[in-house]
Amino acid sequence: MLQELDALIDPMRKDIAFLRKKIDTANRELKPLGQSCQKKEREYKEALEAFNDKNKEKTQLVSKLMELVSESERLRMKKLEELSKSIETLS
Repeated sequence: MLQELDALIDPMRKDIAFLRKKIDTANRELKPLGQSCQKKEREYKEALEAFNDKNKEKTQLVSKLMELVSESERLRMKKLEELSKSIETLS
């Protein structure tokens, strides 16, 4: 009877030891993967922030360009009107 009990316990101990080893191995493999994930998340956030900043800058520049083009067009129209009036008075 004791031998039968030992036969049952012994394989379970081996299985438990094997599983513990596998868990320890998984934990060792998880640590650098977790660090890598954190590093890449930081890099992603920095890249996203830089992208958003540059995109905001571009939007502001485009807006300023549109203002300048509109102002230039307005001044051109004003000059054309003045020239047109000058020609009319000469005629």
